[in-house]
Amino acid sequence: MTASEAADWRVLDLPEVVALAGRAARRIADGYEDSLTIEYEDARQEALIVLATKPGMVNECLADDSLGLGVLYHRLVRDLIDHVKTEAKYRVRHTSYEAACDAVEKGRV
Repeated sequence: MTASEAADWRVLDLPEVVALAGRAARRIADGYEDSLTIEYEDARQEALIVLATKPGMVNECLADDSLGLGVLYHRLVRDLIDHVKTEAKYRVRHTSYEAACDAVEKGRV
């Protein structure tokens, strides 16, 4: 989001935009299901947030027939992948409570 662009939740009043968020979320959730990085509902919420915080992108794609929903979908998926990769990077660096307890029990700490 640029400094001049504020969130505009009204873009989520458009059924085709909300449906697009669901399709993009399904693609991301299915694509990253093995890594347990993001589930469908979380991806859907993230997609809706991305769309609302980038109303210029949404409006540009909807106003230009040469862009349309296809380009909006592509841009949204790209933004979601960036988010998932960032989450995965931090998850790899994080030791779960269970793993830490297991390491203590086995004397590896």
